[in-house]
Amino acid sequence: MNIELLSDTLVGSGEGWGATIDSDIVFDKLGLPYIPAKRIKGCLRESAVEVLEMFEQTNIGFVSQKEIDSLFGEVGKAKSGDLSFLNAYLEDYASNKQWIEWLEDKHGSIFSKDTVLNTFTSIRRQTAIDKHGVKKEHSLRTSRVLKKGLKFSEKMETSEEIEIEKIDFLSFAVRNLRHIGTNRNRGFGLVSCSLSGETVPNYKESIAKFQKLVEE
Repeated sequence: MNIELLSDTLVGSGEGWGATIDSDIVFDKLGLPYIPAKRIKGCLRESAVEVLEMFEQTNIGFVSQKEIDSLFGEVGKAKSGDLSFLNAYLEDYASNKQWIEWLEDKHGSIFSKDTVLNTFTSIRRQTAIDKHGVKKEHSLRTSRVLKKGLKFSEKMETSEEIEIEKIDFLSFAVRNLRHIGTNRNRGFGLVSCSLSGETVPNYKESIAKFQKLVEE
């Protein structure tokens, strides 16, 4: 699965950064940001339900809620689905990791985790305004966000072969996923997603197949 950030994005860690940042992103020990697997799974499941509702409006039984549960697992139950998700890392993560480890080893006095974070992120400050247009006291909040334009890739795995219809549906769900992260309804987290791989059909072919079902 490929994820491109079309706006600044806050994939929140639920933690702050000292006294300067109230909401921080998720990053590894080197300072390289990533998107946690659980976050991707949750957002993609929501998108899959939306796509299912779209199909139901056309009276096409492309997939059912039962099949969504088989892919992602049932909400509130311990049993996992057919799909397993891994963290999404930046493109060229492996080579970036090597260079950063080398730089930290050779130039640790001038190169740090903050240097890496500053490369991929920016700082946003927001404050609340009352009904009179006056700033509310103590409402200033500072967030570290991922910069627009970054590209991540994530690998989905399955323990058994998935029917082509489910792969078609999964491709639709991935394309339908438009927002991810914290404050995604306030200008953050606009994304473009696509599915790729040897077993993934061409997206245009999937669209053509769906259109044929509608015509029938």
